[in-house]
Amino acid sequence: MTPAPPDASAAVAPDGPIAPKRHSLKRTFTATIAERSYFGLTILAGLIAVVAIGFFFWKTFAQTTETWSTFGVWGFITGTVWNAQPITGPPVFGALPFIYGTAVTATIAMALAVPLAIGVALATTFVLPRRVRAPLAGMIDLLAAVPSVVYGLWGIVIMVPWINPRLEWISSHQMITVFVLAALCGVVSLVLPRGVLKVVGFAVAAFLFLSWFLALIGVIGRSFRLLDGPVLSGSYVSAGLVLAVMVLPIITAITREVFVTVPREQEEAAYALGATRWEMIRDAVLPWSRSGIVGASTLGLGRAVGETIAIAILIGDQPNILNSLFGPGATLAGWIALQTGEASGLQLSALTALAVVLFGLTLMTNLGARLVTRRSPRSGGRKLSERIFFRRATGEVAMPDIEIQDDDGDFPDASEPVPVVPAAVREGAGIADVSPQRRRQARLATVGIYLAVVLALIPLGLVIGEIVVQGVQELSIDFFTQLPPVDPSNTAGAGISNALVGTLIMVGIGTAIAAPLGILTALLMYESALSGRIGSRIAWAMGLFVDLLLGVPSIVVGMICYLAIVIATQQFDALTGGIALSIIMFPIIVRTADEVIRLVPSDLSEAALALGAPKWRTALRIVIPAALPGILTGVVLAIARAAGETAPLLFTAGSSNFFSTDIFQPMASMPIVIYNLVINARTPQSTQFAWGATLVLVAMILVLNLIARFFGRLARGTER
Repeated sequence: MTPAPPDASAAVAPDGPIAPKRHSLKRTFTATIAERSYFGLTILAGLIAVVAIGFFFWKTFAQTTETWSTFGVWGFITGTVWNAQPITGPPVFGALPFIYGTAVTATIAMALAVPLAIGVALATTFVLPRRVRAPLAGMIDLLAAVPSVVYGLWGIVIMVPWINPRLEWISSHQMITVFVLAALCGVVSLVLPRGVLKVVGFAVAAFLFLSWFLALIGVIGRSFRLLDGPVLSGSYVSAGLVLAVMVLPIITAITREVFVTVPREQEEAAYALGATRWEMIRDAVLPWSRSGIVGASTLGLGRAVGETIAIAILIGDQPNILNSLFGPGATLAGWIALQTGEASGLQLSALTALAVVLFGLTLMTNLGARLVTRRSPRSGGRKLSERIFFRRATGEVAMPDIEIQDDDGDFPDASEPVPVVPAAVREGAGIADVSPQRRRQARLATVGIYLAVVLALIPLGLVIGEIVVQGVQELSIDFFTQLPPVDPSNTAGAGISNALVGTLIMVGIGTAIAAPLGILTALLMYESALSGRIGSRIAWAMGLFVDLLLGVPSIVVGMICYLAIVIATQQFDALTGGIALSIIMFPIIVRTADEVIRLVPSDLSEAALALGAPKWRTALRIVIPAALPGILTGVVLAIARAAGETAPLLFTAGSSNFFSTDIFQPMASMPIVIYNLVINARTPQSTQFAWGATLVLVAMILVLNLIARFFGRLARGTER
């Protein structure tokens, strides 16, 4: 029934017009129930995720009580002996050799990966021709999804036989090696922008040169302990090199995204003031992107610290401190993976304590990345005009011999923005008074950037090339329909059918758990952020929880599920494996969904609410459809990540040589099959068979990443 119009006389009072009365829409009982059900469902999803994961963590920390009470926290962390079965006396467990091994391998990886990643990111953003940038960047992004077990296989089969003779030469020519390292650090420091990195680079170069000089004049010995032989197949250097190849694509991808955010005005201002391309990068791009580069490097460090399978394959697993870098060692993640299966009592408690220490290390690195990346990147960019003005005043930089006019035909004054410079000037052509020294610096920097691209692409290309060349030889109909080989020396007619199906089943279980919980949790964060001060704090706390989960190493997730479920049920099974994968997938889905939901224009949801639509209908009909491509991207990326995980399934699903679809029994999976063939067997036949399984696994993950990129393009198209 249409309400009668208000009396016109009632709308005007003696002292002026009166605002019309607002009529609130009365919701039906069904609408009220639906609204409350929507909020209840999102809150329930968030609570389930937090409580379940919190319970798993509590079970893990409770398992370490015996270790802390026996050795003390400081005593365990600084202990240098790990002996589970001493000849006399009780077992002794100390974590320091594993912390040392983790730190050494991560340091080697970061020292190699960070400079190369920055060089490749600069090349694919500013230096290379435009038609080359996108394909190269896409290949590097896809390589970031290659499972760690694949890198471990490549490292032990291909890299170690090639690199060991070179390492033997280095060990026998230590003086030359130290001198070359000192000179290399000095050259790199010369081209670095002013700041902490430049100081650190010169300090390392000075230390190496001083050590070389003291050895040369006989003050210290010419044999450096860290470079002594013999060179073994499992060593710190081998593990560090493979870790560098693994984290390089991750750091490169994030750093490139940071470079893209540099305002165009920064670049044009540098070119307009006569800077060469390298000076533009040094004075405009790198200072602006400093916090982002540090954040990307910190995230790569977190991945290197928590890596498990590749380290377990390559480091040799012999705990020691301050021995040769060419000898064996042990890391936190690798030791946990190899020792937990047969551990019990105090030894299991000590291994769990190692997992807690590892979690603490990754937590600190990821919190550091979170703090650094939240800093405004403009802190360095605002000083661009001051730096170039000073360099112009001192005669170091000359203005280009051109006249630039604004739209009115007048010359711009200092308060106006610098206009766009012609392309010829941007590339460095036509710039007057560019000194030979500046030209040499620019050419040296360009050569260094191209060299970084070559050095980065060689191992990455070899990884993909070896997988394709070796894996294709194993592909056949039997390979997809038969069971894995029982005898590792006879793989004829064997296949991966049970592992392929098992991987799909466990990834499906993980997706069925993580996808709805993740999307509903993202909606809870979205609605909470719009609900006032308390809601904003809840959303911030949930975001912090999700970010911390993103940095938890997969080996820690496997240990958590092993302690909370496997020990309680006394068996491995596919369901527990799926739960472990869901813990890994959940933060990826939440973070991606939260980001894309926040990108939905607020006008759409506000218009729907203004027309009387309830929040649940607004979310279902407006927010989710608009954000659907981005949400699907997050789900597919999570599936790709879970499909290549080895460590969680090693602790939860176990392995089986039989075909099974029973989720309450042990089940084979692709990563575990590769791991067993490389670690437990490692015959020429089993290694060749592992290449075939690797090719199938990598193809699956790369296809999933291509699908994610397709959905990402749809999401960007929707935003536009």
